[in-house]
Amino acid sequence: MPVPPHGSPRRVLDDADAFLDTAARPRHTFAARGRAVRIGIAVAAAGAIGAVALVAPGIALHAQASNATPGATTPEPAAVAIGSTDAFTGRETATTRDQIREELAAGDVAAAASDRAAVLDEVGEQVAQAQTSAAATARSVALASTVTAIDTEAQRVAESDTFYWPTEGGISSPWGMRLHPILKYTRLHGGADIGGAVGAPIYAVLDGKVTKAASGHNSGSGNNVRIDHGTVNGEALETSYLHMNNFVVTEGETVKRGQLIGYVGNTGLSTAPHLHFSVYVAGVNSDPAPYLHAGQPAA
Repeated sequence: MPVPPHGSPRRVLDDADAFLDTAARPRHTFAARGRAVRIGIAVAAAGAIGAVALVAPGIALHAQASNATPGATTPEPAAVAIGSTDAFTGRETATTRDQIREELAAGDVAAAASDRAAVLDEVGEQVAQAQTSAAATARSVALASTVTAIDTEAQRVAESDTFYWPTEGGISSPWGMRLHPILKYTRLHGGADIGGAVGAPIYAVLDGKVTKAASGHNSGSGNNVRIDHGTVNGEALETSYLHMNNFVVTEGETVKRGQLIGYVGNTGLSTAPHLHFSVYVAGVNSDPAPYLHAGQPAA
């Protein structure tokens, strides 16, 4: 066997051995294979990235369509360039779940506002009805009060020419010719004798002015009062009250119908307590019965 140069033994393979003995192949052969494998992996990875870039926009649009409100219109997606950020830009401009929730919330607020407005309208209508009812009640009360006032005034006017019964009791001796119980001759009894209880109140039969309030015998009239009532039903009317125990009015005083003017007595030319009531029409002594009978006896 030839000795290798430099004194190192070295195995020399012939061509046949090199192809038959794989264990003796040089190391650079395996290195070449490793590089080939790595290059293949890199190419496969690049292909996968390209595929993701192509599929990702479709997946995003599909997810967007799945989240959209039923019946809502989804805008057409814009053309997406492969390997660019256009897919993310399209994602931002599309309708998101948050936007949908905001729209639904806005719809709920609008519905609540509408319901609130309807309630307020109903309450306003109820308030208006209550105010109308209150106004009608107030108007009714006012009308009732007015009617009462009218009735009162009508009664006052009706009574203005109706005699108030001057004292308690009925007529014991009417107006006309009679035998005088003291003088013992016949003469005109110029009035109507009413009642007989000493101290019974005497009232003015109509509104008027006191023209006489005299004390003493007074030619048989005793304590007496005379009242001018002015014109009543076209007549100048006066009344007088004789034989009074005492009176409580003064000359010139204005009195009202039914007002207390004195008390029944037995003064003057009288044989028993009573009120001698006289009526004068245009200054002429007249029968008081027609005037008295139009009134009511005092209670």
